[in-house]
Amino acid sequence: MKSNFTFRIIASLVFLLLTGSSVFSQDLVITTEICGPAPTEVRMTGPWWGWDPNAGPIAVNNGNGTFTFTFAPAPTADMEYLLIKDGVQENLISAVQNGGTCAPITDFANYANRQWVTTDPLAFSNTYGQCGPCGPSLNLTIDVCSAMPDTVRMTGPFWNWDPNGGPLAIDNGNGTWTVNLTPAPTADMEYLFLIDGVQENLISSMQNGGTCAPVTDYTNYANRKWTVGEPDVTDIAYGRCVPCAYPDLVITTEICDSTAPSQVNLTGPLWGWNPAFGPQAVNNGNGTWTFTISPAPTDSLEYLLVKDGTMENLVNAMVNGGTCAPVTDFSSYANRQWTLGSAATFANTYGSCVDCASLSIEENGIEASAVYPNPVISQVTIQRNSNIEKVIVYSIVGEKVMEINTNSNSVELNLEGLSSGVYQAVILGDNKISRTQLIKK
Repeated sequence: MKSNFTFRIIASLVFLLLTGSSVFSQDLVITTEICGPAPTEVRMTGPWWGWDPNAGPIAVNNGNGTFTFTFAPAPTADMEYLLIKDGVQENLISAVQNGGTCAPITDFANYANRQWVTTDPLAFSNTYGQCGPCGPSLNLTIDVCSAMPDTVRMTGPFWNWDPNGGPLAIDNGNGTWTVNLTPAPTADMEYLFLIDGVQENLISSMQNGGTCAPVTDYTNYANRKWTVGEPDVTDIAYGRCVPCAYPDLVITTEICDSTAPSQVNLTGPLWGWNPAFGPQAVNNGNGTWTFTISPAPTDSLEYLLVKDGTMENLVNAMVNGGTCAPVTDFSSYANRQWTLGSAATFANTYGSCVDCASLSIEENGIEASAVYPNPVISQVTIQRNSNIEKVIVYSIVGEKVMEINTNSNSVELNLEGLSSGVYQAVILGDNKISRTQLIKK
């Protein structure tokens, strides 16, 4: 009887060994921490369950913000998985981009999956959606100003300024993107954003009085900075220091030289009259260059144009009746001025109060003209001895406000729609030019 009992025990042990079962088998216990409000359900998914969000095991709610999965017995093979909270699968890509190690199966761009291997502990904890325990996180939300990028990400010293090394932002679907850093950095963070690999440039914004990029030398770099203890950042606009809706000042400058300059920029009191310090224009490739001052100044802007380091001189232009440089003593200085409330988009010409076409005609001859009445309320008549082919009227800041084509030695202009002030009329025809000042009441 005793031998039969012993035989049955041995046979049972052999059966258990052959089938993979064991009276000594242990369980795998995973405790998941949920940051924030408690969900209704926490479960697991992965290759074993075909990545079906509804097929994996459900955790038990411990009632203290944690949920526990129990695998009895523990798996005998490595297990790749992700957590699901109320049907939403966690995304750990940003976490591993930011140095996390909780999702080792990753390409750092499209997927980042957790893995338990058979040599790991049989009891451990994790946190839904992040590689560290629950704690303060940092969210940075950026407005991309009507662009529709494929990717928005962050870069900075934390990521060695690698344009592909920083965390990706999540598209909020409303023109803004958010980077979540969990946990929040424990040291001050210098950073910039990239849209589709293009890093924002805030140098001009800082030169123009901006404060969003305090780590700057105003010529070579201008970097944003988050300081430990500051709250989430929600007022970032890509490439500028003010919200996207704030207007820009756009100035298109015509260069009359046949050889294009290497650089065109502005100078003035705002930049200490340093010819190399003001904002640079973008070459449009057609003889014009465009300055975009973002945002537009909140006060009047006195300035001059600089071409390859040479500041324009408009004294003679003003002595000859020009109006484009109203801040002048007509002998030692003549400076342009944009006034608050004036058009935020206008054109001018380097070294001249008229455009290049008018300047070329001016070289062939000057003829006087008669204007009456002047000052004018609405209608003004311009006469001269030779034929008039065109009359162009400019505002005091050099903006073209009217252009009339004709074929006569007398022309009437209707200035009723113009604001009161001083204007310059340029009269062209027969390869001759004349200028006159118009005062609109």
